[in-house]
Amino acid sequence: MKVIYIDIDSLRPDHLHCYGYKRPTSPNIDRLAMQSMRFTQCYTSDSPCMPSRAALISGTFGIRTGIVTHGITGLAMPLHTRTIPAVLREHGVRTAAFSTFGRHPSPWFYMEWEEFHDPRGWRFQQTPAWKMNEQVLPWIEANAQDDFFLYVQYWDPHAIYDAPQALVNAMSEHDLPSFPDEEAIARHQNDRFWHSASMMGIHSYGEYAAMVNEYDAEIRYADFHVGQILNLLERKGILDETMIIIAADHGEGLGEHGVYVEHWSIVDTVNHIPLIVKFPRGVGAGRTCQALVYQFDIAATICEAFQIAKPIEWDSESLWPYTDEKNVMGRSHLVIGHGLYTAQRGVVTDRWKFIRTLHSGEWNYPDQQLFNRESDVYEQTNVFAKHQDIVKSLNGYLVDWEYQNRVTLGYDPLVATAHQGPPGLHLYGKETMEDFYVRGIPQRVTYSERKPDIPVLE
Repeated sequence: MKVIYIDIDSLRPDHLHCYGYKRPTSPNIDRLAMQSMRFTQCYTSDSPCMPSRAALISGTFGIRTGIVTHGITGLAMPLHTRTIPAVLREHGVRTAAFSTFGRHPSPWFYMEWEEFHDPRGWRFQQTPAWKMNEQVLPWIEANAQDDFFLYVQYWDPHAIYDAPQALVNAMSEHDLPSFPDEEAIARHQNDRFWHSASMMGIHSYGEYAAMVNEYDAEIRYADFHVGQILNLLERKGILDETMIIIAADHGEGLGEHGVYVEHWSIVDTVNHIPLIVKFPRGVGAGRTCQALVYQFDIAATICEAFQIAKPIEWDSESLWPYTDEKNVMGRSHLVIGHGLYTAQRGVVTDRWKFIRTLHSGEWNYPDQQLFNRESDVYEQTNVFAKHQDIVKSLNGYLVDWEYQNRVTLGYDPLVATAHQGPPGLHLYGKETMEDFYVRGIPQRVTYSERKPDIPVLE
């Protein structure tokens, strides 16, 4: 068995053509999606980057590993935690990872891999996809006839943006999303908080359009390099037999809630992610699955691919049963959280999202919110007061879940984070905030130095 997981940072499903986006951001991912199952209701249990990947690699909620945010509290994972590479290695599966994420720092992410490659980066973690593929493609070429689990991380859609200008220009030829519109962006001009419109230098609809063009160009850039992997697998004659998973750690707010180019909350633009699974030999090809699933369900799915029983302590559940068209029920609800810029936890059902805010960070969020996911896609209208029966039910789910899971550590790490204050601004934003509030200097969205052009713009 060969399994490849491609983890694309900050990738929103609604900016992929195969999820209904009108712009041609993802021709290669779209091509893979036609051979795959596409999950439309996948959520990361814990956001953003560090808690999301901690949940992924451990198959476990952050409330049980203690990793619900960045910084010191995210450095250590309990020693007894069995991660994906550890479990696979115990069973003789060859594992390899190509990622810059361990620089975050997250030492637990490096552990137990047979091979871990950290290609040289440009800025912090921002090693571009072409630098990743310089090492990924030769590795696949050399190991094409072996069984393996290969993890590949692309950083590119994560800000700050520096896609080739030709890609940015190509995106500008296509219509923008319907929301936020000009009226919403005009309203946002009065906001004064972390990553508000003015802080990000977005004073007009044209500047908003330029930002979205940059983000979409980064997706298209990552997509090109996904295509290089697919083409190589095809040339080697192993594409059909290889299981390929594409997902993200989280999404990205692009102004829908007045927050631009940031992942700060458990709104759908952040915790809702794409999940595309190409099962071997055409199983489930072309199907769409609307079941509620977690990103960390990838862990149990990989184990089942190698016929390994998942660790009993994992919260992860395999996605393989969904290949049976009769199995469409899945979970009744999901519990999701965020701990970097706010401290929030919530419940997602097919129709509703309930959000409880323990600490609102720089934003004035109410303690509880309820959104109708069917009629309010962008979560603009809080219907908490109108549906107290729904609130009571969903809050009951959440209270029960917290009670059951806090026993692992003996405390709730998100409550501790709320008590101390979410660490995001302290870790990443103090200098930037001072530049904006004191000197009037906005945060940059793009770098002047661009990545090299890709050979072909299909």
